[in-house]
Amino acid sequence: ETPSGEIRFRNCPFHALVQDHRDLVCNMNLALADGILDGLGEGSLSARLDPQPGQCCVAISQDEPAGP
Repeated sequence: ETPSGEIRFRNCPFHALVQDHRDLVCNMNLALADGILDGLGEGSLSARLDPQPGQCCVAISQDEPAGP
């Protein structure tokens, strides 16, 4: 967990495939994270693609509250 509360894997769980198939792997990983959050019934968290050097491309963070 980052200081802002964002959750990231420290490395890609599919690192063996990502070098040759980055778009496919990152989108598959995003779908996996979305499925886990849906299965947990966690409606206040969302997963998004946010590639960072040396880290997994998926970040999970708290949804912003809706405005007035």
